[in-house]
Amino acid sequence: MQCEIRPADGPKGLPFYISQGKAFHEIHVLGGRFLLVSYVGASSLRWQTQKKILDQIELNTNMPVALGFDVLNETQRKGLVQTKIPYVSASSFFLPFLGIAYRKQRKTSSKNNQERNVTLPKLTASAQAFFLFIMYKIKDSKISKSEAARQNNLTPMSVSRYCRELLDRGLINETKEGNSTLISCSEIGRMLFDKALPYLDSPIKKEIILLPSQAFNSLPKAGETALSEVSLLVPPKESLAACGPHANFAKEKGLAVENLGFFKNSFVRLQIWKYDPAPFAMDGRIDIVSLYLSLKDSPNERVQACLKEMLEKAQW
Repeated sequence: MQCEIRPADGPKGLPFYISQGKAFHEIHVLGGRFLLVSYVGASSLRWQTQKKILDQIELNTNMPVALGFDVLNETQRKGLVQTKIPYVSASSFFLPFLGIAYRKQRKTSSKNNQERNVTLPKLTASAQAFFLFIMYKIKDSKISKSEAARQNNLTPMSVSRYCRELLDRGLINETKEGNSTLISCSEIGRMLFDKALPYLDSPIKKEIILLPSQAFNSLPKAGETALSEVSLLVPPKESLAACGPHANFAKEKGLAVENLGFFKNSFVRLQIWKYDPAPFAMDGRIDIVSLYLSLKDSPNERVQACLKEMLEKAQW
């Protein structure tokens, strides 16, 4: 935004206490003009006093007036905006008579960490599950923290903690709208996945082997079984499924490996996850991000090729 700044004489007829210690400039911008009355250093005047000074100068000059500050802290900035006093400072301005406002964005924790070359650890399991919710459900829209807490049956404190983890890693953005804090993805689809990958971990907590039953039909397919449905991988002889850490299955005791021969491969491998896979399941199988994470360290070259194929074909 281009503007022209011209030195101006102080308005005539003003009391000495108003004109003292101030510089006056006429600003031409966006086809209009206003008078900038500048303070040097932080002002300690109350905003009610500032408003009276502003009104008196406007009466004498017959043009909009804004206050200028070299230094303006956050409390002063909020006070000016709340009392609707136009102002200009080094990091922000508020000019309602022109319909514009600007505030220099403070560096996020993610940017600060990048500048300090800080390597952050993996997300906690709960934060990773919350990330999947944001990635799959929110995508390119926004959601308030309170609504995100409601939809995931979480406390506001938990959501704030997970958002802090995601913010620190640059995976989400936060914006204020009224009294609400809105969160959104910093990238979309595959770009977000690639950005998040260094901070994501396998969801598998442990794996047990059980005799098959119809109860497993309600669980999302996992591992090579799920991968075979989205690629050319040959499905394994034994079925794989996944459940969360609090499911009844998680309390079961698995069959001893040495006894499997008696069952002629008629058994199920059950993955106990650190978080519930059901909310993100797709077409009866685990989501593609979690599927990739659960198999990314597989030594099987065919599995690795099929994972790559899955990511390339995925409808993000």
